[in-house]
Amino acid sequence: MGKLHSQDQTWRDPAGDAARAILGGTARFRSGRLVAGGLALTLGSSVLSLGVGITQSAATTTATAAPGVTAKAITVGSISDISAPIAGLFEGAKIGTEAYFAYINSKGGVNGRKLVLDGRDSAFSSGTVTNEAQSIAANDFAIVGGFSLLDGAEQSAIDAAKLPIVTQVLTPALYTDPNLYSAIPLVNGGEVTGPFKWLKTKYPKAVTAVGLIGSNAAATAVTAEQTFRKLTYSLGYKWLYSRDAGFAETTFLPDMIKMKNAGVKMVFEPTQQGAYISTRAQELKQEGLNALLVSGGNTYEKNFKPGSAGNGTLVTGVTSLYEGEDAKSVPAVATFDTWAKKVDPQTQLDLYTLYGWINAQLFVQGLMGAGANPTRASLEAQLNKITSFNASGLISTQNPAQKIPGQCWIVAQYENGNWSRISPDPKSGFICNPNGFYPTNYKGVSR
Repeated sequence: MGKLHSQDQTWRDPAGDAARAILGGTARFRSGRLVAGGLALTLGSSVLSLGVGITQSAATTTATAAPGVTAKAITVGSISDISAPIAGLFEGAKIGTEAYFAYINSKGGVNGRKLVLDGRDSAFSSGTVTNEAQSIAANDFAIVGGFSLLDGAEQSAIDAAKLPIVTQVLTPALYTDPNLYSAIPLVNGGEVTGPFKWLKTKYPKAVTAVGLIGSNAAATAVTAEQTFRKLTYSLGYKWLYSRDAGFAETTFLPDMIKMKNAGVKMVFEPTQQGAYISTRAQELKQEGLNALLVSGGNTYEKNFKPGSAGNGTLVTGVTSLYEGEDAKSVPAVATFDTWAKKVDPQTQLDLYTLYGWINAQLFVQGLMGAGANPTRASLEAQLNKITSFNASGLISTQNPAQKIPGQCWIVAQYENGNWSRISPDPKSGFICNPNGFYPTNYKGVSR
C-alpha cells in the first residue's frame, strides 16, 4: 500500500506571511429542504502550504494502543452544529474534512492507513457536546475539523485527555488551549491591520464616517466588533453609527435611514452572513445611502445575491477565491472544489467547508511525521514544528504551532454576480504590504 510523504508544495505564498479570515454562513437547498446558515462570526489570519505525494514503500501497520488507531485506519472525531440551531448551519465543516480525507485516501492514506471521520452533530446542546467530546477522547485519535457555537463545552474533555484538536474554534478560552492547532490561528482581541491601512489610503474620507450593523447572536461576534472598533480607531477611523442586530431580524431599513442621516460613507459588515448582507446592500440602495459596503469573507458566498445593488462591494480576507475564481492560478482551489463536490454534490463550498479541508490538511501534515505507530504525543510533537502553513495556497501563510496569525490578505470586488481580485492583488497569492497586527505586542505562544 502506498505511503504518504510530505514534499515541496506546488504553490507558495510569495511573502510567507498571512492575513485574516472572517467566518461566513451559508444557505442552500439540499434534498428538497433549505439549509440556511444565519450566523457569521469573525475568525482570523493565514497559513503554509502542504503538498502530498505517494511513494511505494513497505509501511508498518502494527496496531498501537492509541485510541482510534488500528492496523488499517485512523479514526478522528469532529463536532459540528448540523441539525440546530438552523439545519445545516456548519455542516460544511464536516464535509470539508471528509473531502480532504477522501482525497488522501485516494492516494493510499497515511503510512498505509485510511483516514476515517467520526463526525458528530452537536444538536446545539452543551450537554450533548460535552458527552460527544468525552466519547471522542475515549475512542478516537484526535478532533479534526468540525465547527460549533458551543465548542467551549468540549474543552474539559480535551484537556483531561490531552486530546489534540485541529480545527477552527469560536470560544475565546480555547484560543490559547495548548491542545489546539488551528490552520488559521485566532487571537482574542487581535486582528490583522493591513486591509484597514489600505482602505484608509484608498478611501480617506469614507473611513472617517463608518457605520456598522453587527450581530448579537454570540459573544464572539460582539467581542470581534469591539476589536475592530479599537483597531480602526487606532488608525484614525471614526464610527458614526453602530448597532448589533438580533438573529431573527430580516430588514434593516431603519438603520439605513439613521446611517444616511448621520452621514455614513462606509458600511462595514464583519460578522454577518451573506444573505443578511445581501439584504443590506439592497436596502442601502433603496434608501439612497451612497456608501461603500465592506465586509470580510462572510460575504463571499453563494447567498450574496443583491443584484446590481451589490456592485462595488469589497471583501478582504486570508483565503483565495476558493469557489472557483482562482482555480487556474491556485491549483489547490480546483482540488478542493472537486473533492468537496465528490463528497457532497450539492455543497455550496462555503467558508466552513474550506475550514474543514484546511484543518484536515494541517492534521495530515502532522500525522505524516508522527511515526508508523502514531500516538497523540507524537502527533502534537510534529504539529509543534509547523510554523508556516498555507494549505497549498488556499490561505495566506500562518504559524499554527505558535498561534501567530499572518499578515497577508486579499481584496475582491463584486460586480454583476461575480467576484474578482482587484488591485493591489496579485493574480495569485496575497498582499503583504501594507501589513501589521493589532495589538502590536502580540508574539504568539511557546509550546
